[in-house]
Amino acid sequence: MLREEDEKIWKIARPHLDVRNNDEHTVVSYHLAKNLLEKYPEANPDVVLTAILLHDTGWKSVPQDKLMESFGYKKKYPELLIQHEKEGAKLAQRELAKLGYDQAVIDQIADIIDGHDSTLEAKNINDAIVKDADKLWRFTPHANKIVCKWYDVEPMKVIDIIMGNSIMHLLLPESKVMAHGFMDFIRAHEALPKYINYETNTIE
Repeated sequence: MLREEDEKIWKIARPHLDVRNNDEHTVVSYHLAKNLLEKYPEANPDVVLTAILLHDTGWKSVPQDKLMESFGYKKKYPELLIQHEKEGAKLAQRELAKLGYDQAVIDQIADIIDGHDSTLEAKNINDAIVKDADKLWRFTPHANKIVCKWYDVEPMKVIDIIMGNSIMHLLLPESKVMAHGFMDFIRAHEALPKYINYETNTIE
């Protein structure tokens, strides 16, 4: 569940998240961010959770015929990845001002969005949580299914891709523990048919 105060942000973000499964990704990342916030009471939930809800709205501005080659291990158009960050930051500045947010808070949120993918080092704990919550989605079973469809690969291949390209960029120790936990779950799930015959295994 989103916090009550975040519902209005979701209504702003959602029309811009109907590409690349960004709506699903954003909701999952939001809950991952809430989990990380529990470990870091010095972080500002109003900054973190608003930023995570708006962080990928800029993908809507990217040419759709180039979208799937603007990120990931088959990235051909890195300039479009930068574009989505810039456009997302602009949207945050514009829409949060309409809602009456303090300009200093708006600037913090926009600064996190502008660079959430293209910069690897965190500027502060708020930025670190947003960066990790965004990347942590890639390790989840939910993401695994989606990435399988994106690239027409098997679940274990997705693990190889994600572990090779994302695990080293997680910033917080809790994020790395969560990532390995998600990966272990997927490995165990994929191993089930080797040990269980689902055609004959019935519940008495």
